[in-house]
Amino acid sequence: MQLGTQVHPHTFIFSLYGHYVLPRGGEIWIGSLIRALAALDFSAGAVRALVSRMQRKGFLQSRRVGRLSFYRLTDLGLQEVHRGGERAFAPPTAEWDGRWTVVTYSIPEKHRRRRDMLRRSLGSWGFGALAPGTWISPRPLSPEAESRLRDLDVWEYLEIFRAEHLGPSDQHTLVAHAWPQLSALGDRYRAYVARYEPVLRRFEAGTLDDEGCFTAHLRSLIDFVAITLEDPALPSALLPKDWPRPSAQSLFEELKRALAEPAERFFDAIYQTEGVTDGKRTQL
Repeated sequence: MQLGTQVHPHTFIFSLYGHYVLPRGGEIWIGSLIRALAALDFSAGAVRALVSRMQRKGFLQSRRVGRLSFYRLTDLGLQEVHRGGERAFAPPTAEWDGRWTVVTYSIPEKHRRRRDMLRRSLGSWGFGALAPGTWISPRPLSPEAESRLRDLDVWEYLEIFRAEHLGPSDQHTLVAHAWPQLSALGDRYRAYVARYEPVLRRFEAGTLDDEGCFTAHLRSLIDFVAITLEDPALPSALLPKDWPRPSAQSLFEELKRALAEPAERFFDAIYQTEGVTDGKRTQL
C-alpha cells in the first residue's frame, strides 16, 4: 500500500523550519541545512538548488556574514508553515450543527485566472465541488477566507449561503459526490500506519540512533502533513465508520513524542553558527 501523492521538495524545507529552525530563532546556516537534509537523502547540490528556487519564489530570504549564507522564512514562507501545521495538529472537530456553507459563483471567462485561484482556495479550505460553480462545506466561511476572497477580487461574483440539506440524496451520498478523493485519502492514512508502526517498534527496541530518529521524525511529519493538506477534515458524522485518520493521528502524535528528544539532540549537534560541517566549509 502506497502513501500516495509525491511530496513536493518545498515541504521538506517548510517542515524543517517549522519544527527545528523557528524554535531556535528562525535562521539557519546553509551548511547546517545541507547536513540536516542529507539525513533525508538530499545531495548538497539539490539543497542549494532548492533553496535558490524558494528564494526566487519569495519563501526564503538570505543574510550574509562574511562568506557564510544564512536563511530565514519570509512572511509568505511563514504562512505556508502555519497552514501545514494547522491542518496536521488540529484534528477535525466532531461537532456539526447540520448546516452547510454553499458558495456559488459565475465569473466571466475574461477573469479565468481569478476563477482558477478561487477554486484552488476553496479546495484548500476543505470545500467540495457539488456542481459547476457550486461548492459546499459543513463549516462556516472563516473571516480569513472572506478576506482572501476579497483580495482575489472575486467577491462581487459570489453568493454565499448557510443552509440545511433537504435531500433527496442522503448526507453520505452528498459527501461522496463532493469529495470523491475520500476513499483514496483513507487508503493513504492506512498506508501511513502500515509504514510507521514498524518505525515506532524499532525505536522501542533501541535500534534507531539519533540521526535515525531525526530522519524518522521528519519523514513521518512530512508524510502526515501531505495527507492532511488534502483532507477536507469533515465532521465525524459525515465520514465512514471505519475512517482511519484517528488511528493515523494517534500514531503520528506518539511518534512525535517518542522521537523528539533524540531528534532534537541530533539537530543541536549540526545546528552550528560556525561555517563548518563535517570539517568542510560550505557556501551558497
